[in-house]
Amino acid sequence: MKTIKTMMMAVIALMAVLASCASSGGGGGGGDARGALGVWTFADASADVQGWWLSTAENYKYKAPAKLSHDSATLGKGLLRLDVDFTNNIEDDWADIKIVYDFPKMLNMKGKTRFTFDFYYNPAFRSDGGFKPMVWCNNNGLAINFTGESIEGGEDAGEGFLKQKGEVLIMPTSGFMPDMRFIIAGNFTDYKGPVFFDNMRWE
Repeated sequence: MKTIKTMMMAVIALMAVLASCASSGGGGGGGDARGALGVWTFADASADVQGWWLSTAENYKYKAPAKLSHDSATLGKGLLRLDVDFTNNIEDDWADIKIVYDFPKMLNMKGKTRFTFDFYYNPAFRSDGGFKPMVWCNNNGLAINFTGESIEGGEDAGEGFLKQKGEVLIMPTSGFMPDMRFIIAGNFTDYKGPVFFDNMRWE
């Protein structure tokens, strides 16, 4: 009986350890409740915006209100939603909004050469212009400041929206990234309405 009781106690203890690891993101396996480190998908509505936040104080030329949220209704799937209003920036070649991510565990940048994402926008929400992406970090000895090509065209995503794959190529570097800014800039545009992001990742 003592042996059976001892074995049962060991099993209970092991289950408690496994549950603890699961709740903490795998015990240091490269992520937390927000998902794998350096990868963001937004299918899980309970994860909300997965740690991203809007840094309105850092925006360049953009002065209108903006809002960051999770949206699983507009296009029938979970997406990161950014409501923007560039109507006062149509004459600006660069007016940007910055969203920020503070890594729960610093991201090792060795081998990382690009930041990719799916971008959704509705051409009916503008009369002209487009968007440009950028990634930025100046922390922990890292100096990352790279801009991607203009986002144009795309495939039909429903409800008038187009989906386009975006990317920002960076020079290979080394070091650990504690936080980052992902920037979407209006380029001579008066776009007013939501844009969406998905499958954001460092590759």
